[in-house]
Amino acid sequence: MDSPAATAARLARTLLRPLSGRPTGGDVAKDVLLWTALSWPPAAEALLRGPASASAIGTVAAVLVLAAAVALSRPYPVAAAVIGLAAVPLIPLTAAGAAVLCFLAGRRDPRVGPAAAAAAAITAAALAAAVLGGAVAVIPALLTSGVIGCVLPWMVGVHLRQRDDLAYAGWERARRLETEQRITADRVRLRERSRIARDMHDSLGHELGLIALRAGALELAPDLGERHRAAAAGVRESATEATERLREIIGVLRDPGGPAPLEPVGEDVTGLVARARASGMDVALERAGEGAGPGPMADRAAYRVVQEALTNAARHAPGAAVRVLLRRDAAGTAVEVRNSAPPAGAPDRPAAGGHGLVGLAERVRLAGGTLEAGPREGGFAVAARFPAGASPAAAASGYAAGDGPDTAAPGPRAGADDPVRRARRRLRTGAAKMAATAVLLLAAAVGTGAAASFYRMSASTLDPWTFNALRVGDSEAEVAEVLPRMESPVVPEGLPPAPPGADCRHYRSEVSLAGGGATTYRLCFAGGELVSADARSWEAGT
Repeated sequence: MDSPAATAARLARTLLRPLSGRPTGGDVAKDVLLWTALSWPPAAEALLRGPASASAIGTVAAVLVLAAAVALSRPYPVAAAVIGLAAVPLIPLTAAGAAVLCFLAGRRDPRVGPAAAAAAAITAAALAAAVLGGAVAVIPALLTSGVIGCVLPWMVGVHLRQRDDLAYAGWERARRLETEQRITADRVRLRERSRIARDMHDSLGHELGLIALRAGALELAPDLGERHRAAAAGVRESATEATERLREIIGVLRDPGGPAPLEPVGEDVTGLVARARASGMDVALERAGEGAGPGPMADRAAYRVVQEALTNAARHAPGAAVRVLLRRDAAGTAVEVRNSAPPAGAPDRPAAGGHGLVGLAERVRLAGGTLEAGPREGGFAVAARFPAGASPAAAASGYAAGDGPDTAAPGPRAGADDPVRRARRRLRTGAAKMAATAVLLLAAAVGTGAAASFYRMSASTLDPWTFNALRVGDSEAEVAEVLPRMESPVVPEGLPPAPPGADCRHYRSEVSLAGGGATTYRLCFAGGELVSADARSWEAGT
């Protein structure tokens, strides 16, 4: 455990360590305006009092002290508040400036230790000065003024700083979440492109393999001339080489950790729906129109739309009826998957990852189509359209207005451990603690004042029977033996003039905490004996 000297040295180093950051030109201008505003009360009081030397000296001293404190309020806010508070007993004109400096200390310095140490040191010094100076009666007023003039402004500054920190933390968290969502969306798009690369390998690799096989058969035909045989061999070698290059390129593009494909190679929408129906799903396929397909890439994208939509329907609306519509006409190809609301008693829908439709939108976009997804008639619908003759990657990225990825599934709900929510809870708790502390400090100051007043009144109370027993001419030493320890601070009006050259002392007849009246006794001594004994009754407020 550190010694008191080591602890004091560490607190002094902390107090003398400046806050980080250098003031800008705007900060300097604000400090000058603050100093000007705080200097107006001393200057105005000096003008009202006239050009007296004492007033002028006090004004100059107050202005200089405030200038030094404001200059230190950014790098050393607690030290600046200490300077302002220390100057108040010497220069009362700086009291308002000290309150402002205490507010700035709480607003700018997040460290509580230096502020608590400085408050303890100032309180101890003020109490010691009051005790040594024989002004114990002013201690309650000192404590009350300290709480109202410094502690409360400091607490207000701390609360405002914590509120600003919370707001900044909220915006910073929102920015970080946006960045994470953007990174996640990019990752999903790259994963979808990897799946497209796999589809390219499955389709183009198969076609290139057929070309190489047919070229090999043509090369072995007995009725083919040597020149044509050599050409067929060249076609076979080129197809084989193209297949190898495609495999190398796809191997670079595809995700090595991705799952193995489970659907049959070359499966179309009809086969996909049949497999879903065989697994127990209530799904129906409707075809409309006749026309050429949209192309291999768009056809595979349409297959993926149906596949993802069926997967989402099974996951988020178990037991719901699903309708798949495939339409082909001169304008292009359209595919739509719509599910109804889940039946009553269906299990709750699990939380979704939120990225399935993001990758699907990327695939549709790369195929030259557009994707729309969103709630419809109590269920959910996913629709994609591939215009006839559209080139790949010609469509705009994203969803239709108002749609978003995985709208069918409920988004992640903010948990009770949300950092921003926890910070708000801490801010409210801190504000409540500061308010409770302020109330306790005020109650302690008022209680101390009441106790001091009671003690002062008790120690200055002279019993009426004792007073009536005193006679003019009694020895001062004999009278002093029956007098209270302290004198009463209340000196009512209406007492007769004191004898010339007499030493008069005042006492009260009873203790009255409720503010009621009492009788003040005045005893005047001269030449070692009692020369006057007067009484004056008074009421509170007179």
